[in-house]
Amino acid sequence: MSFNTNIKTLGFNQMHPDQVSGLMDLIDAALNLAASIDDEVFEEMHQIAEDTVIIFGGLGIKVDMKVDY
Repeated sequence: MSFNTNIKTLGFNQMHPDQVSGLMDLIDAALNLAASIDDEVFEEMHQIAEDTVIIFGGLGIKVDMKVDY
């Protein structure tokens, strides 16, 4: 995704903590669902989620994979 650096938008610092938490919960659920499908879908969703976090002023997303047997 290409970002327009001249846009004015709210960042995480201006958002209510419940809004930030809700967005992070949504991203977590989306990544978990994507991971249950296949690696390609997960990578695509991870990139979308990371771009979203960056747009709101974050640094990106760190993903720790857990293996379930």
